[in-house]
Amino acid sequence: MKYNIKNQIAPALARGLKVLELLAQEESELSLKSISERLTIPTPSLWRILCVLRDNGYLLYDENKKTYRLGFKFLYLGNILLNRMGFRSQARGYLKQLVELTGETAELSTRVKDQLILIDQVEGPEAVRLFSRIGSAYPYFHATAPGKVYLAHTTGEKLKRVMDRMGLPKITKHTITKFTELENELKSVKERGYGFDRQEMRIGVSRIASPIYDQMGNIMACLGVAGPSFRITIKNHEKIGKWTKDLAEKLSAELIEQAGAGL
Repeated sequence: MKYNIKNQIAPALARGLKVLELLAQEESELSLKSISERLTIPTPSLWRILCVLRDNGYLLYDENKKTYRLGFKFLYLGNILLNRMGFRSQARGYLKQLVELTGETAELSTRVKDQLILIDQVEGPEAVRLFSRIGSAYPYFHATAPGKVYLAHTTGEKLKRVMDRMGLPKITKHTITKFTELENELKSVKERGYGFDRQEMRIGVSRIASPIYDQMGNIMACLGVAGPSFRITIKNHEKIGKWTKDLAEKLSAELIEQAGAGL
């Protein structure tokens, strides 16, 4: 990456971009000192850059830990890009199909650093239904279906490192809190092609989610359903899971074909 001319014209901007790139690559949050040491930016200059990025929503600052991470402004900008690429509009058709098949609320979620973000949703027609705000964040990957899908594609020592960092807190009495038990669950998720959680994040709520892949075989989002646990049950989750998986695979194929065509 060449910054020769840009560095001379706008050195603070060039440094700001390096800060954002560093935080995007790191799995953990970083302190001012850590950022300064890694990028060799003088502390006073770096502090001013971080303040500007924080005040404009590009960074989030944890006052207790004195650390920085990427802010949700990037999700907003990313959503604009997705809309312009047609991804959201294409996915919405599949969300509606999932609602028609299941009668439950259909969700589209993606990963932003260590959080799952709901980026679109179509409500089900049932009198008792689940509704979450677009942009809602779910920080516990081990306790929700989309999170399990992402974790199922992270294996070996990397999975162990990720879970050591995130932890396995007990959210409800149904939450998996043992790493070996989670490993077995993730193997099942990979084999069947969808994740399932029953009251693990919230009592009375169950979710099912399947991965949407890009042309490189990486997960770009999850397609899923959410609803009351008395309707999404152990008895019918395989049927709902198959519907979800089939639609996610069709959406993946459509997006991959579109990318291959350069559209």
